Amino acid sequence: MLMSSTLASLSAAEKQDHPEWYATRWLSGGPEPSPIGSVDADDPVDAADPVDAAGPGIALVAEPGHVNSFLVVGSRRAVLFDTGMGIRPMLPTLDRLTSLPFTVVNSHDHFDHRGGNHELSEHAADIAVHPAASQGHHAAPADFYPGYRRAAARAAALFDQFAALDRQGPFTLTPDQFPRPLPELDTWRIPAVPPTRLLLDGETIDLGDRTLTVLHTPGHSPDSICLWDPETRTLLSGDTVLSAAYWAHQPGADVAAFAHTLRRLDQLGARRVLVAHNLRAELDGDAVHRAALAMTEVAEGRTRPTPDTDLLGRGVRRHDLAGVTIFTAPGEQPR
Repeated sequence: MLMSSTLASLSAAEKQDHPEWYATRWLSGGPEPSPIGSVDADDPVDAADPVDAAGPGIALVAEPGHVNSFLVVGSRRAVLFDTGMGIRPMLPTLDRLTSLPFTVVNSHDHFDHRGGNHELSEHAADIAVHPAASQGHHAAPADFYPGYRRAAARAAALFDQFAALDRQGPFTLTPDQFPRPLPELDTWRIPAVPPTRLLLDGETIDLGDRTLTVLHTPGHSPDSICLWDPETRTLLSGDTVLSAAYWAHQPGADVAAFAHTLRRLDQLGARRVLVAHNLRAELDGDAVHRAALAMTEVAEGRTRPTPDTDLLGRGVRRHDLAGVTIFTAPGEQPR
């Protein structure tokens, strides 16, 4: 999925509220949470005591409106789940969150989830992926960058309309929800970075005082993986569970496999889900159940989709089911 949220065109005054590209905060446990957008050189997170071992020790490292990455910190090491777009350096932000060695785990081989791999590859213990991605991780093609700009412009226009309506009465938006406007991107590139470690379904990652379990979750892509923290019943979902539209229409997507994956995840009994897109980074565990029901309906051909387009302007069949939106390819038939 390229992006499921928005990039606003902010005024000069509004930009001053968001001096950092990355917005970070501890989701629970750890040091006193820093408000989103406030982590800078003058207000660092104490890296000497990164987390309270009794808490989940998970920090949101967000590019608001683009991608949400997550840093899971244990007593001996950490895992960074996805590296975002790579538009701005991430390492200084990670250094403010923890001094522990870390492994990068990519949820899947889409450019918006591994854009920072090239920056972090010299600092991470490994770049870890599912074996289905072992021959991937190529450089982004030249047409990716203008395509992203167009998607950003379209999303920004939608967000501006929503923000204007919100200011008239609902007031649901908070300052930390405003997306980051795109900087100049003439030199932005996502190069090829070969993975250095393969992660199998059921494999565990030992962080010292907690262990994460790798789950192979095909559907959005053949190589998609989630990470499961059984101690806190937290699911780090990548693009497998979302608070935005499910992209099941791009090459490599498989609606039937997606439905099977979501039913499997539903059996975990997650308490919360940490998602890769939209301005809502954290969902309740019931989001998995709702998604499983909706994707199964689509896979079994029991929906009435309508024509629509995704943010890239590509035609899709849109399925709306009880708050869950799923995009499938035009003319695609249930399997």
